[in-house]
Amino acid sequence: MGDEWAAYQLDQAVLLVGTALENAAQETHNVGGEKDPRYEPKYRMDELLDPDFRLPAPPTKEERERAGLKALKALAGKSGGRVTVKRVSNENGAGS
Repeated sequence: MGDEWAAYQLDQAVLLVGTALENAAQETHNVGGEKDPRYEPKYRMDELLDPDFRLPAPPTKEERERAGLKALKALAGKSGGRVTVKRVSNENGAGS
């Protein structure tokens, strides 16, 4: 490649994609449950190399239900679910 800047940019793009694929290949999820956890890879290599594959993966229905406003409302509705804010002072004794 004659252009050093283009060569550098290509190198950085390959590094970025390689790092993302390597990290995704290392991801696991629990398929055994809470009592008998068993972890398996979250993605197969053929999935990772598919041109239509996208990271991050879209959240599952269960993940969507655990996140967002619905989850916050559920926490707020629990008895004793009040939030307590405590003032923490810095080392000079002044409140933050």
